[in-house]
Amino acid sequence: MKNKVQKLVLVIFIIILLEIPVYSIPEERLAYINLTFWEKFEDDYLKNYILCALENNHEAKSAVYKSEQFRQEMKMTLAHQLPSLSVAANYLGIKIPLLDNFEFDKNGFVLPFQFNYEADLLLKNRDKTKSKDRLFKAQKFDEKTAYIMLVSDVATTYINILKFDKTIELQNTLVANREEILKKTQNKYSSGIISQTELNNAKKELNDSKIELEELLKQRLVLLNRLAVLIGESAENTDNFKRCSLDNFAKNVSLPSEISSNSIFSRPDIQSMLYKVHSAGIDIKVAKKDFLPTFNITGLYAFNTFGGGNFFSWSSTVAAIIAGATLDLFRGGEKIANLKYRKAKYDELFEMFMQTNLNAIKEVNDALYQSKYDLKIYSQAKERYISEKDNLNLENKRYKSGTTDIISLLEQSCRCSDSQQNYTQKKAQKFTDLVSIYKSVGGAL
Repeated sequence: MKNKVQKLVLVIFIIILLEIPVYSIPEERLAYINLTFWEKFEDDYLKNYILCALENNHEAKSAVYKSEQFRQEMKMTLAHQLPSLSVAANYLGIKIPLLDNFEFDKNGFVLPFQFNYEADLLLKNRDKTKSKDRLFKAQKFDEKTAYIMLVSDVATTYINILKFDKTIELQNTLVANREEILKKTQNKYSSGIISQTELNNAKKELNDSKIELEELLKQRLVLLNRLAVLIGESAENTDNFKRCSLDNFAKNVSLPSEISSNSIFSRPDIQSMLYKVHSAGIDIKVAKKDFLPTFNITGLYAFNTFGGGNFFSWSSTVAAIIAGATLDLFRGGEKIANLKYRKAKYDELFEMFMQTNLNAIKEVNDALYQSKYDLKIYSQAKERYISEKDNLNLENKRYKSGTTDIISLLEQSCRCSDSQQNYTQKKAQKFTDLVSIYKSVGGAL
């Protein structure tokens, strides 16, 4: 019996493992989003959607490929610092006058090896490589920004779905209460106790509740479709999207009251702009060095069939080496225009860098201020809900003692559901405020 139980437990465990998706996500991307922060929510469903988005989201993947483009551009620039060697196989037909007793074939083959190297004495090519390296690093921070925005959108969408789940549940209760109120009101109207106006008001309240329910269902469907896009899933699978309830979500998570300035200025967008400014500054140095001469070395070693020896023998080879400096005397003002352009580009990026700093401070302050006031509103909504819940308990006692009627009890139940919906919305807002703070500091929470 004991062995059968152990086998059953093992089978169940294997089934559970098979249902858990396994994601092969690079450590770099996990570091981008600060996965430890999301684990504080203690919601495996949210964590799973975040990992799924990291694995499947096409927009985030495009940022990775863009970074790879910058990496290869840097390597192409680095190649200009190195010498180049080329070879060509040529057929040559010539007609030359007779020179004393020297005779040459009228046609033959030439196999030249050509060596070219621009001696980077002024470090101009090195500066170009450094500039591309700064742009590559800037793009890596842009890539990090893309992933932070992605997981923030996933979390916000997921939290709002939980909010609508709870709100729809409460709205269904409210609709059921309104239907019961209408039934009792119709009985009263049939007995001549109330007027047509009161009956119409009961119908209107029920109709409004049903309209609100349909609106909530529509908004939740929109959010489910949005979540499907974010995680790279088909919208046809939204009915299978698992999630916890808002009542059990992130019970041990608290909002920060202050943010370190280091967190603000380490935001990836600020770091990206800083590297872009550095790159523009290097480009100015390169533009200035364009006014100076370039130093080139060219070597040639060619085998041919016009000589007296064998094709690969010393007597059938031609060798030459040329080294010198080249200085442009006139380019129509191109170099001056390029220098002015680079300076203007640097000034533009510097101003953008300063504006990015201001925007970062503003976003952090806005997120903190919003969370501060939303916490107060949340507390007030909670107090109102508790009061309405107490009133419902009191009304239920009155109904049982016969001092009130069923309609009054149902009306109080509707007011309680309405206050609970408001409380649910403010509770969800508290969590989305935390996501906003996370996003405003570039994930450094």
